[in-house]
Amino acid sequence: MIVEKKQRIVLFLQNSLQSGILCGMMCPLLIERETKRVSEMILANKKLFLKGEYNMKKLIALSAVALMASSAAIATVSLTGSASVTFDDNGTATNTTTGAASVTISGSNGGSSASASLNLVTGDMTGAEMSTTIGPVAVAATIDSAGTADVTLSLSVLAGDVTIALDQDGAATVSTTVAGVALSHTLGGDTSGSATLAGMDVAIVRTAAGATTWDVSTTLNGVTLSIDEAGVVTASMGLAGNTVTITNGGATTVSVSRDLTSGANLTAGYDTSDNSLSLVASVSF
Repeated sequence: MIVEKKQRIVLFLQNSLQSGILCGMMCPLLIERETKRVSEMILANKKLFLKGEYNMKKLIALSAVALMASSAAIATVSLTGSASVTFDDNGTATNTTTGAASVTISGSNGGSSASASLNLVTGDMTGAEMSTTIGPVAVAATIDSAGTADVTLSLSVLAGDVTIALDQDGAATVSTTVAGVALSHTLGGDTSGSATLAGMDVAIVRTAAGATTWDVSTTLNGVTLSIDEAGVVTASMGLAGNTVTITNGGATTVSVSRDLTSGANLTAGYDTSDNSLSLVASVSF
């Protein structure tokens, strides 16, 4: 039966192709019908695709708006820390090796921030601080390990080019900048001024007790030089990948620091006051 059906189909196709009548009449109709059906399918799929694409774009846009709206309420928290080991030959005294490790956590949310440091060796908390604003009033607090807080309230008002600040003790501070010179004066307290003159940074502070401190710093040929009222001269420079700092204030100290490829830092120091040599290996994250 199967062989007989195959023979009939082959004979039918041969006769149709030989006469050319059936093929000439039916083939265009079949092709036109199939072409139309395929075109309708393509058009329907295209509409469906475009509709899906449009819905996807709306979904993406709504997701972006929701993310932007919610991100304003997300607080930023960071964790940093450091650890170090110090060897000091102490000149003629006994050598000592000490270690230190600490972590600091800080965060902010809007215009408010807080931070605290924990000494991992002693377990003491230091540097616990917070700051925020309530309208025009700035609030800053320092909290010690016993929970005692030292709170400072200040109100700053801008009057022309002059800023007037008032703290919770009633001390008023007036500050302004005139011709590139920054001036600040606390009524009944200190007066300070700073400016850059001929490439030199100059800072002067006059205390309420009548004492004056000042320092001048500048950079020449890659060497940063500074001097203060006590005659302490400091020079810092980069040398062959190292940072070299020399300080002369009666005794002379020399420090050579270098960042290692391992992520650590190695610092060697020499102090002429006791002829001591120290080595510090530290890592920060």
